[in-house]
Amino acid sequence: MTEKDIVFMKEALRLAEAARDAGEIPVGAVVVKNGEVIGRGQNCRESGGGASAHAEILAINEACAKLGGWRLTGCELYVTLEPCPMCAGAIVNARLDRVVFGASDKKMGALGGLFSLLDYPLGCKTIVESGVLEDECKTILDSFFTAKREVNQAEKNKSKRLGRDFYTADVLDVAPALLGKLLCRRVESGEVVKYRITETEAYRGEDDTACHASKGKTSRTSVMWDKGGTVYVYLCYGMHNMLNIVTGVKGDPQAVLIRGIETADGPGKLTKKLAIERRHNGADVVFSDELWIEDDSFVPENINTSPRIGIDYADEKDRLKPWRFTYNE
Repeated sequence: MTEKDIVFMKEALRLAEAARDAGEIPVGAVVVKNGEVIGRGQNCRESGGGASAHAEILAINEACAKLGGWRLTGCELYVTLEPCPMCAGAIVNARLDRVVFGASDKKMGALGGLFSLLDYPLGCKTIVESGVLEDECKTILDSFFTAKREVNQAEKNKSKRLGRDFYTADVLDVAPALLGKLLCRRVESGEVVKYRITETEAYRGEDDTACHASKGKTSRTSVMWDKGGTVYVYLCYGMHNMLNIVTGVKGDPQAVLIRGIETADGPGKLTKKLAIERRHNGADVVFSDELWIEDDSFVPENINTSPRIGIDYADEKDRLKPWRFTYNE
């Protein structure tokens, strides 16, 4: 490693920094002849440069244009990361005298990291030097990918509204799956409040004597025959609104009663807390701007099952079904 190598690798690093600032993988390259930079390049695939827009390719193309031909005999390439097979092929084809890179690449490197293209009888005698400003070249790459992973994880963890497919499953699948999801309500001020669902109950069709559908379709219960994701709100004991979400396919009456959320451990308490009223009956949580459910990738542990509550009117076989779902916070 000479002083000249350090100077030109620093120039390649400046191009790598520019690539990073543009959201590209931070790789920079320069082609040098007689101590003068005649070609510069930085990764720009994501910026619309195309699949071949690697730093080395762009630097080689610029150098060829300046010299007026495709041969780069007497030239050196400095690049912050070991060239991939495509770029190594371009190096061979351009007849570069020497390649100097900073960080090696054991996954894609074609000048010794993964394999060496120059080991093949290609008629090119390019000299390869590695490890020039290696720490600096590795640091910029490592910090870029660390930041990218953090952004990807944050995006993954961002809560997303549940879609139709979630609700059209059978109620016995939807009811436990709703545990830990976020019940969202846009209040009068425009603010969106979100509370984690902690307790649900499943009510499954006309054969379930605990289910309202068992009495047949009425003006009150007809919404249960609607598509999955429809809101079913009814008044209990003349004072408490009860929030249910219809599940399954249209025409098959079933629904999940949301019995509890954080800070509200009963169905009447939660509807009062969130101002959920009879006017919400028939709303669609897939598209509603007032009431919906989101998934933020939280997965509750220790889901518990037990018989449903407050269904003394149902047949014994239905009273004993373990269709109430809770989890330990």
